[in-house]
Amino acid sequence: MQLSVVILAAGKGERMLSSNPKVMHNIMGKPMLGFAIERAQELLPIKTVVVLGYGREQVEGYVRGFNVVTALQKGQKGTAHAVLSAQKYIKAHDVLVLYGDVPLIKSSTLEGFINFFKKVGTVTFMTTDVENPTGYGRVLMKKDRIEKIVEEIDASPAERKIKRINTGICAIPAPLFPLLKEIKADNKKGEYYLTDIYKIAQQKGFVVKGYHHERSSEVLGINSKKELLDANITMKDRILDGHMKKGVTLLDRNIYIENDVTIGKNTIIFPNSYILGKTSIGEGVSVGPHSLIRDSMLHNGVIIEGFVFMEGAELEEGVRVGPFVRIQPKTFIRKGVKVDNFVEVKNALYRRKG
Repeated sequence: MQLSVVILAAGKGERMLSSNPKVMHNIMGKPMLGFAIERAQELLPIKTVVVLGYGREQVEGYVRGFNVVTALQKGQKGTAHAVLSAQKYIKAHDVLVLYGDVPLIKSSTLEGFINFFKKVGTVTFMTTDVENPTGYGRVLMKKDRIEKIVEEIDASPAERKIKRINTGICAIPAPLFPLLKEIKADNKKGEYYLTDIYKIAQQKGFVVKGYHHERSSEVLGINSKKELLDANITMKDRILDGHMKKGVTLLDRNIYIENDVTIGKNTIIFPNSYILGKTSIGEGVSVGPHSLIRDSMLHNGVIIEGFVFMEGAELEEGVRVGPFVRIQPKTFIRKGVKVDNFVEVKNALYRRKG
């Protein structure tokens, strides 16, 4: 199967109450769009296309760090219109549609979805159940067959009681991709809904399938600052669990480790520590309580006694830093040096006096 991935990232996110594009809000130190791109690229697609719209310059600047191409959606005309904006890059590939505001989706979930899609060989939507479906499109199903998808604004009172919803995640086989061009904006919003591909497919005799995912919090978009907080908490725990599985000892869950931090085995992290940015920590390191380390490199055996602030520094093997120390950017501390308590290290090169 030749697969391309289209990631929709054009929306403003009115409920975020922010001037920043929704997909550029951070989850554990990284814009949520970055997580969507990483999960997409783990599938080894032929192309990954990010569809831009609101805040184009900011989003485009960020995605330059990834192996993706960008397409511009001119005007907010709905999800089908957004996907068609990427058409010139897709060629004759099957297409997986993801969303830049769904950072919590796991690789295993996408792999399961794609395997189901390969098996059924038709348009496939990912569904889930939620206790409060307000704001979501409802899905009527018979076993794994989708009979109807209706947006809430167009739903009847009875349909609004349905708790099975459309996540928006969708896979379209290459031969059926042209059906998107037949979708009409004949709804109360006057938009071209991606979900309406089910109508066109059914009219032409094709079955549309639904892949049900049990954990709704993993596959739904983030639409408010409350949901952003919840996503940060979920991702924080995933990161901590990942480090512990690799042999890192954490003495409390009240430890903040951002997504791109690497830590070697047999390292101990004390409570109330913040490890940020592109920090790399070796093996057998001890990071004492109430320390903040950003964009730094700590080699094997470094001891941070606690209450230390460090940014953009490199500490060679066996360095020991006393409590209440501030280490300024571009500081390099040689192997085996002990930094005294209550000092601010400003030198570009630091060594023990005498």
